[in-house]
Amino acid sequence: MFVWGVLLLVFNHTVLAQNMTDSGKVYTLKQCVDSALKNNPTVRQVGFTAESAHINYEQQRANMLPSISASGNYGTNGGKSINNNTNSYVNTKNNSFYGQVSGSLTLFNGFAIQNFIRQYALNYEADKMDWQQAKDQMTVNVILAYLNVLSTKEQLNLAQQQMEATRRKVDLLDIQNREGAIAPSDFSDIKGQLASDELTMISTKNALEAYKLALAQFMNIPYSPVMQVESLGEDLTPVAYDMTVDQIYQNARNNLAQVKAASLHLASAEKAVKATRGAMAPTLSFQGQANTAYSSIIALQGPLLSTTFDQTRNYVLVNGSQLPLYSPNDKFGDGPKVGFRDQFNNNVSTFYGLVLNVPILNGFRLRSQYKLAQVTRDQADFNAKTTLITLRQSVESYYVTMMSDFRTYNVLAKQVQNYEESYHAAEIKYDAGALKSVDYIIYKTNLDRARLNFVASKYNYILQTKVLDYFQGRLTW
Repeated sequence: MFVWGVLLLVFNHTVLAQNMTDSGKVYTLKQCVDSALKNNPTVRQVGFTAESAHINYEQQRANMLPSISASGNYGTNGGKSINNNTNSYVNTKNNSFYGQVSGSLTLFNGFAIQNFIRQYALNYEADKMDWQQAKDQMTVNVILAYLNVLSTKEQLNLAQQQMEATRRKVDLLDIQNREGAIAPSDFSDIKGQLASDELTMISTKNALEAYKLALAQFMNIPYSPVMQVESLGEDLTPVAYDMTVDQIYQNARNNLAQVKAASLHLASAEKAVKATRGAMAPTLSFQGQANTAYSSIIALQGPLLSTTFDQTRNYVLVNGSQLPLYSPNDKFGDGPKVGFRDQFNNNVSTFYGLVLNVPILNGFRLRSQYKLAQVTRDQADFNAKTTLITLRQSVESYYVTMMSDFRTYNVLAKQVQNYEESYHAAEIKYDAGALKSVDYIIYKTNLDRARLNFVASKYNYILQTKVLDYFQGRLTW
Protein backbone atom coordinates (compact mmCIF):
# COMPACT_ATOMS: atom_id res chain seq x y z
CA MET A 1 0.00 0.00 0.00
CA PHE A 2 2.86 2.36 0.83
CA VAL A 3 4.50 1.70 -2.56
CA TRP A 4 1.24 2.36 -4.41
CA GLY A 5 0.82 5.57 -2.45
CA VAL A 6 4.29 6.75 -3.41
CA LEU A 7 3.70 5.89 -7.09
CA LEU A 8 0.38 7.73 -7.06
CA LEU A 9 2.01 10.77 -5.50
CA VAL A 10 4.78 10.77 -8.13
CA PHE A 11 2.23 10.39 -10.93
CA ASN A 12 0.10 13.26 -9.68
CA HIS A 13 3.18 15.44 -9.29
CA THR A 14 4.28 14.61 -12.87
CA VAL A 15 0.84 15.41 -14.29
CA LEU A 16 0.66 18.63 -12.32
CA ALA A 17 4.12 19.66 -13.53
CA GLN A 18 3.18 18.80 -17.10
CA ASN A 19 -0.03 20.84 -16.86
CA MET A 20 1.90 23.75 -15.42
CA THR A 21 4.41 23.51 -18.27
CA ASP A 22 1.64 23.32 -20.88
CA SER A 23 -0.27 26.17 -19.30
CA GLY A 24 2.86 28.31 -19.61
CA LYS A 25 2.88 27.75 -23.39
CA VAL A 26 1.26 30.77 -24.98
CA TYR A 27 1.02 30.76 -28.78
CA THR A 28 1.28 33.94 -30.76
CA LEU A 29 -0.61 34.31 -34.01
CA LYS A 30 2.61 34.11 -36.01
CA GLN A 31 3.61 30.87 -34.27
CA CYS A 32 0.23 29.37 -35.09
CA VAL A 33 0.50 30.38 -38.75
CA ASP A 34 4.09 29.13 -39.04
CA SER A 35 3.15 25.79 -37.50
CA ALA A 36 0.22 25.36 -39.89
CA LEU A 37 2.27 26.23 -42.97
CA LYS A 38 5.01 23.82 -41.90
CA ASN A 39 2.96 20.87 -40.68
CA ASN A 40 -0.50 20.99 -42.23
CA PRO A 41 -0.97 17.98 -44.58
CA THR A 42 -2.99 19.91 -47.16
CA VAL A 43 -0.32 22.58 -47.56
CA ARG A 44 2.44 19.96 -47.71
CA GLN A 45 0.66 17.97 -50.41
CA VAL A 46 0.29 21.02 -52.64
CA GLY A 47 3.96 21.79 -52.01
CA PHE A 48 4.94 18.30 -53.19
CA THR A 49 2.94 18.88 -56.37
CA ALA A 50 4.87 22.08 -57.03
CA GLU A 51 8.18 20.28 -56.48
CA SER A 52 7.15 17.56 -58.94
CA ALA A 53 6.20 20.22 -61.50
CA HIS A 54 9.67 21.75 -61.17
CA ILE A 55 11.30 18.36 -61.85
CA ASN A 56 9.09 17.88 -64.93
CA TYR A 57 10.07 21.32 -66.18
CA GLU A 58 13.77 20.57 -65.79
CA GLN A 59 13.26 17.31 -67.69
CA GLN A 60 11.65 19.16 -70.61
CA ARG A 61 14.63 21.48 -70.76
CA ALA A 62 16.95 18.47 -70.77
CA ASN A 63 15.10 17.08 -73.80
CA MET A 64 16.92 19.64 -75.94
CA LEU A 65 20.26 17.95 -75.21
CA PRO A 66 21.66 15.27 -77.54
CA SER A 67 20.77 11.66 -76.84
CA ILE A 68 23.96 9.58 -76.49
CA SER A 69 24.24 5.89 -75.69
CA ALA A 70 26.97 3.27 -75.67
CA SER A 71 26.85 -0.52 -75.73
CA GLY A 72 29.32 -3.36 -75.78
CA ASN A 73 29.45 -7.12 -75.46
CA TYR A 74 32.27 -9.53 -74.80
CA GLY A 75 31.92 -13.30 -74.99
CA THR A 76 33.52 -16.64 -75.72
CA ASN A 77 32.48 -18.82 -78.64
CA GLY A 78 33.91 -22.36 -78.74
CA GLY A 79 33.27 -25.89 -79.91
CA LYS A 80 32.92 -27.69 -83.25
CA SER A 81 32.21 -25.64 -86.38
CA ILE A 82 32.70 -25.94 -90.18
CA ASN A 83 35.56 -24.37 -92.08
CA ASN A 84 33.96 -22.55 -94.99
CA ASN A 85 37.05 -23.08 -97.18
CA THR A 86 37.59 -26.81 -96.70
CA ASN A 87 34.03 -27.70 -95.69
CA SER A 88 35.48 -29.78 -92.85
CA TYR A 89 34.89 -29.81 -89.13
CA VAL A 90 37.22 -27.81 -86.95
CA ASN A 91 37.49 -27.29 -83.20
CA THR A 92 38.03 -23.62 -82.38
CA LYS A 93 37.68 -21.19 -79.46
CA ASN A 94 37.21 -17.47 -80.05
CA ASN A 95 36.94 -14.56 -77.61
CA SER A 96 35.20 -11.66 -79.29
CA PHE A 97 34.22 -8.09 -78.43
CA TYR A 98 31.89 -5.61 -80.13
CA GLY A 99 31.37 -2.00 -79.05
CA GLN A 100 29.20 0.81 -80.30
CA VAL A 101 28.57 4.48 -79.51
CA SER A 102 25.61 6.29 -81.06
CA GLY A 103 23.94 9.64 -80.64
CA SER A 104 21.22 11.83 -82.07
CA LEU A 105 20.17 15.45 -81.84
CA THR A 106 16.73 16.69 -82.82
CA LEU A 107 17.03 19.69 -85.13
CA PHE A 108 13.35 20.32 -85.84
CA ASN A 109 10.06 18.71 -84.85
CA GLY A 110 7.46 21.42 -85.34
CA PHE A 111 8.75 23.35 -82.29
CA ALA A 112 7.20 20.66 -80.09
CA ILE A 113 10.16 20.58 -77.68
CA GLN A 114 10.18 24.38 -77.27
CA ASN A 115 6.42 24.49 -76.65
CA PHE A 116 6.62 21.61 -74.19
CA ILE A 117 9.29 23.53 -72.29
CA ARG A 118 7.06 26.62 -72.16
CA GLN A 119 4.09 24.48 -71.15
CA TYR A 120 5.88 22.88 -68.21
CA ALA A 121 7.45 26.18 -67.19
CA LEU A 122 4.00 27.78 -67.00
CA ASN A 123 2.61 24.73 -65.25
CA TYR A 124 5.38 24.98 -62.66
CA GLU A 125 4.58 28.66 -62.06
CA ALA A 126 0.89 27.77 -61.80
CA ASP A 127 1.58 25.04 -59.25
CA LYS A 128 3.66 27.50 -57.23
CA MET A 129 0.67 29.85 -57.24
CA ASP A 130 -1.53 26.93 -56.15
CA TRP A 131 0.91 26.34 -53.32
CA GLN A 132 0.80 30.01 -52.38
CA GLN A 133 -3.00 29.88 -52.53
CA ALA A 134 -3.00 26.89 -50.17
CA LYS A 135 -0.69 28.73 -47.77
CA ASP A 136 -2.80 31.89 -47.99
CA GLN A 137 -5.99 29.95 -47.37
CA MET A 138 -4.43 28.14 -44.43
CA THR A 139 -3.24 31.48 -43.04
CA VAL A 140 -6.80 32.79 -43.23
CA ASN A 141 -8.16 29.67 -41.54
CA VAL A 142 -5.65 30.00 -38.72
CA ILE A 143 -6.37 33.70 -38.24
CA LEU A 144 -10.12 33.08 -38.16
CA ALA A 145 -9.71 30.23 -35.67
CA TYR A 146 -7.35 32.39 -33.60
CA LEU A 147 -9.85 35.25 -33.53
CA ASN A 148 -12.65 32.84 -32.63
CA VAL A 149 -10.57 31.70 -29.66
CA LEU A 150 -9.99 35.30 -28.58
CA SER A 151 -13.64 36.19 -29.08
CA THR A 152 -14.93 33.21 -27.13
CA LYS A 153 -12.30 33.74 -24.44
CA GLU A 154 -13.47 37.32 -23.99
CA GLN A 155 -17.09 36.13 -23.88
CA LEU A 156 -16.11 33.48 -21.31
CA ASN A 157 -14.48 36.10 -19.09
CA LEU A 158 -17.61 38.21 -19.37
CA ALA A 159 -19.83 35.22 -18.57
CA GLN A 160 -17.70 34.45 -15.50
CA GLN A 161 -18.00 38.04 -14.31
CA GLN A 162 -21.76 37.91 -14.78
CA MET A 163 -21.96 34.62 -12.89
CA GLU A 164 -19.83 35.95 -10.03
CA ALA A 165 -22.01 39.05 -9.76
CA THR A 166 -25.09 36.83 -9.55
CA ARG A 167 -23.35 34.58 -7.01
CA ARG A 168 -22.70 37.58 -4.75
CA LYS A 169 -26.40 38.42 -4.95
CA VAL A 170 -27.25 34.83 -4.04
CA ASP A 171 -24.95 34.95 -1.01
CA LEU A 172 -26.52 38.22 0.12
CA LEU A 173 -30.10 37.03 -0.37
CA ASP A 174 -29.27 33.73 1.36
CA ILE A 175 -28.61 35.65 4.57
CA GLN A 176 -31.75 37.75 4.16
CA ASN A 177 -33.81 34.65 3.36
CA ARG A 178 -32.66 32.88 6.52
CA GLU A 179 -33.54 35.97 8.53
CA GLY A 180 -36.96 36.12 6.88
CA ALA A 181 -36.29 39.56 5.44
CA ILE A 182 -37.33 38.58 1.87
CA ALA A 183 -39.88 36.36 0.26
CA PRO A 184 -38.62 32.82 -0.49
CA SER A 185 -39.53 33.31 -4.13
CA ASP A 186 -37.05 36.16 -4.42
CA PHE A 187 -34.28 33.83 -3.26
CA SER A 188 -35.31 31.00 -5.60
CA ASP A 189 -35.52 33.45 -8.52
CA ILE A 190 -31.96 34.64 -8.04
CA LYS A 191 -30.71 31.05 -7.63
CA GLY A 192 -32.39 30.20 -10.91
CA GLN A 193 -30.60 33.14 -12.51
CA LEU A 194 -27.29 31.80 -11.11
CA ALA A 195 -27.97 28.43 -12.74
CA SER A 196 -28.73 30.21 -16.01
CA ASP A 197 -25.44 32.10 -15.78
CA GLU A 198 -23.60 28.84 -15.10
CA LEU A 199 -25.16 27.26 -18.20
CA THR A 200 -24.07 30.27 -20.25
CA MET A 201 -20.54 29.91 -18.95
CA ILE A 202 -20.48 26.16 -19.68
CA SER A 203 -21.80 26.71 -23.20
CA THR A 204 -19.19 29.39 -23.83
CA LYS A 205 -16.48 27.16 -22.36
CA ASN A 206 -17.48 24.34 -24.71
CA ALA A 207 -17.36 26.70 -27.68
CA LEU A 208 -13.91 27.88 -26.61
CA GLU A 209 -12.58 24.32 -26.48
CA ALA A 210 -14.06 23.61 -29.92
CA TYR A 211 -12.26 26.63 -31.41
CA LYS A 212 -9.02 25.66 -29.66
CA LEU A 213 -9.37 22.17 -31.09
CA ALA A 214 -9.88 23.58 -34.60
CA LEU A 215 -6.81 25.79 -34.19
CA ALA A 216 -4.69 22.86 -32.98
CA GLN A 217 -5.81 20.75 -35.93
CA PHE A 218 -4.89 23.50 -38.37
CA MET A 219 -1.46 23.65 -36.70
CA ASN A 220 -1.31 19.82 -36.77
CA ILE A 221 -0.34 19.63 -33.10
CA PRO A 222 -1.95 17.63 -30.25
CA TYR A 223 -4.92 19.36 -28.65
CA SER A 224 -4.43 20.52 -25.08
CA PRO A 225 -7.22 21.91 -22.88
CA VAL A 226 -4.71 24.31 -21.29
CA MET A 227 -3.62 25.73 -24.64
CA GLN A 228 -3.46 29.53 -24.56
CA VAL A 229 -3.17 32.21 -27.22
CA GLU A 230 -1.76 35.69 -26.92
CA SER A 231 -3.90 38.74 -27.51
CA LEU A 232 -3.23 40.58 -30.75
CA GLY A 233 -1.99 43.70 -29.01
CA GLU A 234 -3.82 45.99 -31.39
CA ASP A 235 -6.93 48.11 -31.17
CA LEU A 236 -9.78 45.82 -32.22
CA THR A 237 -12.39 48.56 -32.13
CA PRO A 238 -14.27 48.20 -35.44
CA VAL A 239 -13.93 51.10 -37.86
CA ALA A 240 -15.57 51.51 -41.25
CA TYR A 241 -13.79 49.56 -44.00
CA ASP A 242 -11.93 51.83 -46.39
CA MET A 243 -12.70 49.96 -49.64
CA THR A 244 -15.74 49.57 -51.84
CA VAL A 245 -16.78 46.18 -53.14
CA ASP A 246 -15.57 47.03 -56.67
CA GLN A 247 -12.18 48.15 -55.37
CA ILE A 248 -11.82 44.96 -53.34
CA TYR A 249 -12.67 42.82 -56.38
CA GLN A 250 -10.22 44.61 -58.66
CA ASN A 251 -7.44 44.31 -56.09
CA ALA A 252 -8.26 40.63 -55.65
CA ARG A 253 -8.03 40.02 -59.41
CA ASN A 254 -4.57 41.58 -59.45
CA ASN A 255 -3.16 40.05 -56.26
CA LEU A 256 -4.90 36.81 -55.36
CA ALA A 257 -2.74 33.74 -56.00
CA GLN A 258 -5.80 31.72 -56.95
CA VAL A 259 -6.53 34.01 -59.91
CA LYS A 260 -2.89 33.98 -61.03
CA ALA A 261 -2.81 30.19 -60.82
CA ALA A 262 -5.90 29.85 -63.02
CA SER A 263 -4.41 32.19 -65.64
CA LEU A 264 -1.11 30.31 -65.63
CA HIS A 265 -2.86 26.94 -65.97
CA LEU A 266 -4.70 28.33 -69.02
CA ALA A 267 -1.46 29.60 -70.58
CA SER A 268 0.17 26.22 -69.93
CA ALA A 269 -2.73 24.40 -71.59
CA GLU A 270 -2.46 26.65 -74.66
CA LYS A 271 1.23 25.77 -75.00
CA ALA A 272 0.31 22.09 -74.69
CA VAL A 273 -1.99 22.45 -77.71
CA LYS A 274 0.85 23.91 -79.77
CA ALA A 275 3.28 21.26 -78.56
CA THR A 276 1.04 18.30 -79.42
CA ARG A 277 0.27 19.83 -82.81
CA GLY A 278 4.02 20.22 -83.47
CA ALA A 279 4.56 16.56 -82.53
CA MET A 280 2.59 15.61 -85.68
CA ALA A 281 5.13 17.39 -87.93
CA PRO A 282 8.13 15.63 -89.53
CA THR A 283 11.18 15.32 -87.28
CA LEU A 284 14.63 16.17 -88.61
CA SER A 285 17.54 14.94 -86.53
CA PHE A 286 21.28 14.53 -86.79
CA GLN A 287 22.52 11.03 -85.97
CA GLY A 288 25.99 9.52 -85.66
CA GLN A 289 27.43 6.13 -84.84
CA ALA A 290 30.85 4.54 -84.28
CA ASN A 291 31.62 0.85 -83.69
CA THR A 292 34.57 -1.51 -83.50
CA ALA A 293 35.32 -5.22 -82.95
CA TYR A 294 37.97 -7.62 -81.67
CA SER A 295 38.66 -11.38 -82.15
CA SER A 296 41.09 -13.55 -80.22
CA ILE A 297 41.76 -15.71 -83.31
CA ILE A 298 43.42 -12.79 -85.03
CA ALA A 299 45.24 -11.92 -81.83
CA LEU A 300 46.85 -15.42 -81.77
CA GLN A 301 48.19 -15.21 -85.34
CA GLY A 302 51.24 -13.37 -86.65
CA PRO A 303 51.31 -11.17 -89.71
CA LEU A 304 49.99 -12.60 -92.99
CA LEU A 305 52.95 -13.59 -95.20
CA SER A 306 51.26 -15.10 -98.25
CA THR A 307 48.20 -16.83 -99.50
CA THR A 308 48.40 -19.89 -101.81
CA PHE A 309 45.61 -21.84 -103.40
CA ASP A 310 46.04 -25.59 -103.01
CA GLN A 311 44.22 -28.03 -105.25
CA THR A 312 41.78 -30.29 -103.49
CA ARG A 313 40.41 -33.68 -104.50
CA ASN A 314 37.04 -32.16 -105.17
CA TYR A 315 35.94 -31.04 -108.59
CA VAL A 316 33.00 -29.65 -110.49
CA LEU A 317 31.65 -30.55 -113.94
CA VAL A 318 31.65 -27.78 -116.50
CA ASN A 319 30.43 -28.73 -119.98
CA GLY A 320 31.32 -32.34 -119.27
CA SER A 321 34.82 -31.56 -118.07
CA GLN A 322 36.06 -32.04 -114.50
CA LEU A 323 37.55 -28.86 -113.13
CA PRO A 324 39.48 -29.08 -109.86
CA LEU A 325 38.60 -26.96 -106.77
CA TYR A 326 41.24 -24.90 -104.98
CA SER A 327 41.18 -23.67 -101.36
CA PRO A 328 43.04 -20.65 -99.99
CA ASN A 329 45.85 -21.32 -97.58
CA ASP A 330 47.03 -18.38 -95.53
CA LYS A 331 50.54 -18.49 -94.18
CA PHE A 332 51.31 -16.41 -91.09
CA GLY A 333 54.71 -15.49 -89.82
CA ASP A 334 56.08 -15.51 -86.32
CA GLY A 335 56.09 -11.73 -86.01
CA PRO A 336 54.05 -9.62 -83.54
CA LYS A 337 50.38 -10.58 -83.03
CA VAL A 338 47.48 -8.16 -83.64
CA GLY A 339 46.42 -7.36 -80.06
CA PHE A 340 43.23 -5.90 -78.62
CA ARG A 341 44.32 -2.27 -78.88
CA ASP A 342 45.40 -2.58 -82.53
CA GLN A 343 42.23 -4.40 -83.49
CA PHE A 344 40.11 -1.86 -81.58
CA ASN A 345 41.68 1.00 -83.57
CA ASN A 346 41.86 -0.80 -86.93
CA ASN A 347 38.22 -1.98 -86.88
CA VAL A 348 36.59 1.39 -86.12
CA SER A 349 33.80 2.34 -88.49
CA THR A 350 31.68 5.49 -88.35
CA PHE A 351 28.43 6.86 -89.67
CA TYR A 352 26.82 10.28 -89.42
CA GLY A 353 24.08 12.04 -91.30
CA LEU A 354 20.62 13.63 -91.24
CA VAL A 355 17.52 11.53 -90.61
CA LEU A 356 14.01 12.66 -91.52
CA ASN A 357 11.13 10.89 -89.80
CA VAL A 358 7.66 11.55 -91.23
CA PRO A 359 4.75 10.24 -89.13
CA ILE A 360 2.22 8.77 -91.54
CA LEU A 361 -0.04 6.49 -89.52
CA ASN A 362 0.33 5.49 -85.90
CA GLY A 363 -3.20 4.63 -84.94
CA PHE A 364 -4.12 8.34 -84.70
CA ARG A 365 -2.28 8.46 -81.39
CA LEU A 366 -0.76 11.90 -82.01
CA ARG A 367 -4.07 13.28 -83.25
CA SER A 368 -5.84 12.00 -80.14
CA GLN A 369 -3.23 13.67 -77.93
CA TYR A 370 -3.79 16.90 -79.82
CA LYS A 371 -7.56 16.74 -79.32
CA LEU A 372 -7.17 15.91 -75.63
CA ALA A 373 -4.89 18.94 -75.26
CA GLN A 374 -7.62 21.10 -76.81
CA VAL A 375 -10.17 19.76 -74.31
CA THR A 376 -7.76 20.46 -71.44
CA ARG A 377 -7.27 23.99 -72.79
CA ASP A 378 -11.03 24.59 -72.95
CA GLN A 379 -11.43 23.26 -69.42
CA ALA A 380 -8.64 25.54 -68.14
CA ASP A 381 -10.33 28.49 -69.84
CA PHE A 382 -13.63 27.59 -68.18
CA ASN A 383 -11.91 27.23 -64.78
CA ALA A 384 -10.25 30.63 -65.17
CA LYS A 385 -13.58 32.32 -65.93
CA THR A 386 -15.32 30.42 -63.14
CA THR A 387 -12.60 31.49 -60.70
CA LEU A 388 -13.31 35.14 -61.44
CA ILE A 389 -17.07 34.65 -61.11
CA THR A 390 -16.68 32.79 -57.82
CA LEU A 391 -14.26 35.42 -56.56
CA ARG A 392 -16.72 38.19 -57.38
CA GLN A 393 -19.52 36.37 -55.55
CA SER A 394 -17.31 35.68 -52.52
CA VAL A 395 -16.19 39.31 -52.29
CA GLU A 396 -19.77 40.54 -52.51
CA SER A 397 -20.95 38.01 -49.92
CA TYR A 398 -18.25 38.87 -47.38
CA TYR A 399 -18.67 42.59 -48.02
CA VAL A 400 -22.42 42.49 -47.39
CA THR A 401 -21.92 40.42 -44.25
CA MET A 402 -19.20 42.81 -43.06
CA MET A 403 -21.43 45.86 -43.49
CA SER A 404 -24.25 44.08 -41.69
CA ASP A 405 -21.94 43.16 -38.79
CA PHE A 406 -20.68 46.74 -38.59
CA ARG A 407 -24.21 48.11 -38.35
CA THR A 408 -25.07 45.44 -35.78
CA TYR A 409 -22.00 46.36 -33.74
CA ASN A 410 -22.95 50.04 -33.63
CA VAL A 411 -26.52 49.26 -32.57
CA LEU A 412 -25.34 46.82 -29.88
CA ALA A 413 -22.90 49.42 -28.54
CA LYS A 414 -25.81 51.77 -27.92
CA GLN A 415 -27.91 48.92 -26.55
CA VAL A 416 -25.24 47.95 -24.01
CA GLN A 417 -24.94 51.58 -22.91
CA ASN A 418 -28.71 51.90 -22.45
CA TYR A 419 -29.05 48.55 -20.65
CA GLU A 420 -26.19 49.43 -18.31
CA GLU A 421 -27.98 52.58 -17.25
CA SER A 422 -31.26 50.69 -16.80
CA TYR A 423 -29.56 47.92 -14.84
CA HIS A 424 -27.78 50.26 -12.45
CA ALA A 425 -31.05 51.98 -11.68
CA ALA A 426 -32.82 48.63 -11.26
CA GLU A 427 -30.05 47.33 -9.00
CA ILE A 428 -30.42 50.30 -6.66
CA LYS A 429 -34.17 49.73 -6.48
CA TYR A 430 -33.73 45.99 -6.00
CA ASP A 431 -31.25 46.42 -3.15
CA ALA A 432 -33.65 48.88 -1.53
CA GLY A 433 -36.50 46.36 -1.81
CA ALA A 434 -38.44 48.54 -4.25
CA LEU A 435 -38.15 46.14 -7.20
CA LYS A 436 -39.32 42.54 -7.56
CA SER A 437 -36.74 39.85 -8.19
CA VAL A 438 -38.38 38.85 -11.45
CA ASP A 439 -38.04 42.39 -12.81
CA TYR A 440 -34.45 42.61 -11.59
CA ILE A 441 -33.56 39.36 -13.38
CA ILE A 442 -35.07 40.71 -16.60
CA TYR A 443 -32.86 43.82 -16.39
CA LYS A 444 -29.80 41.71 -15.67
CA THR A 445 -30.54 39.19 -18.42
CA ASN A 446 -30.99 41.95 -20.97
CA LEU A 447 -27.65 43.50 -20.05
CA ASP A 448 -25.79 40.18 -19.98
CA ARG A 449 -27.16 39.14 -23.36
CA ALA A 450 -26.37 42.52 -24.89
CA ARG A 451 -22.78 42.41 -23.65
CA LEU A 452 -22.19 38.92 -25.05
CA ASN A 453 -23.76 39.86 -28.37
CA PHE A 454 -21.65 43.01 -28.45
CA VAL A 455 -18.41 41.04 -28.09
CA ALA A 456 -19.52 38.49 -30.70
CA SER A 457 -20.48 41.21 -33.20
CA LYS A 458 -17.12 42.94 -32.76
CA TYR A 459 -15.16 39.81 -33.65
CA ASN A 460 -17.58 38.87 -36.42
CA TYR A 461 -16.83 42.18 -38.09
CA ILE A 462 -13.08 41.70 -37.64
CA LEU A 463 -13.32 38.22 -39.17
CA GLN A 464 -15.00 39.59 -42.29
CA THR A 465 -12.40 42.35 -42.68
CA LYS A 466 -9.57 39.80 -42.41
CA VAL A 467 -11.06 37.77 -45.25
CA LEU A 468 -11.45 40.89 -47.40
CA ASP A 469 -7.82 41.81 -46.63
CA TYR A 470 -6.83 38.33 -47.76
CA PHE A 471 -8.65 38.79 -51.06
CA GLN A 472 -6.56 41.90 -51.72
CA GLY A 473 -3.24 40.37 -50.72
CA ARG A 474 -2.75 42.70 -47.75
CA LEU A 475 -3.38 40.22 -44.96
CA THR A 476 -1.25 40.87 -41.88
CA TRP A 477 -1.10 39.70 -38.30
